[in-house]
Amino acid sequence: MRNYQSINFSSQIPLKTKIILALGTILILGLLSFFAFTFFLITLVSGIVLFIFNLFNKARETLNPGGPSAPPPPRTYQRPPRSDDDIIDV
Repeated sequence: MRNYQSINFSSQIPLKTKIILALGTILILGLLSFFAFTFFLITLVSGIVLFIFNLFNKARETLNPGGPSAPPPPRTYQRPPRSDDDIIDV
C-alpha cells in the first residue's frame, strides 16, 4: 500500500503531452477513415463492374443463333425389380 501512497495524483498532465495525444488520436482516426473509405470505394467499384458484366452476360445468353434448344427430357423414376431371393423362409 505504500507504493500507492507515494504517487502524487494532484500533478496535471503537461500541455505538450496533451497536444501529442490529441494529434496522435486525430492521425489514427484519419488513417482509419482513409483506409475504410478506400475499402468502400474498392468494394463499390467491383460491385458495379460485376453488375455490368452480369448484364452483358445475360444479354449474350438471350441471343441464340442456333434457334431455340429443346428442353431436356423429363426424368422419371423407375423402381428396380424386386427379387424375393433375399427373404429367408424359416
